[in-house]
Amino acid sequence: MQKIQMRRRIQGRLSPAQQRRLEKAREEAARELPELIQRNQMRSAARKEKSFSGLLRRAIHRFPQSPLKIAELADISWDELSEFLTGEKPLPSDAIDRLVKVVKLKLPEVKATPRRAKAG
Repeated sequence: MQKIQMRRRIQGRLSPAQQRRLEKAREEAARELPELIQRNQMRSAARKEKSFSGLLRRAIHRFPQSPLKIAELADISWDELSEFLTGEKPLPSDAIDRLVKVVKLKLPEVKATPRRAKAG
């Protein structure tokens, strides 16, 4: 992920060099927009899943810190978390455990039921 540097608001007319940079930035944004829209739709669909992963994704999105900071705190790469949030790739169980701790996700208690022996 590339950080954008904002210098200051430009007053008046743009120089030719500034105009070229502005056009280049607009073209780059236009090229990236379809992929960003698609990834956002994937992220939304993955968040709505009725599964533990969907529950964890919703907890990550509700958490007050950014997903980038959550990845850092859980000691996983941004790429891994991003792919998990879009549903492209699963995370290993140890990474899921760390994410659950970071976002303080509380799981309901499950009562153990005795196992029955199979007849046979």
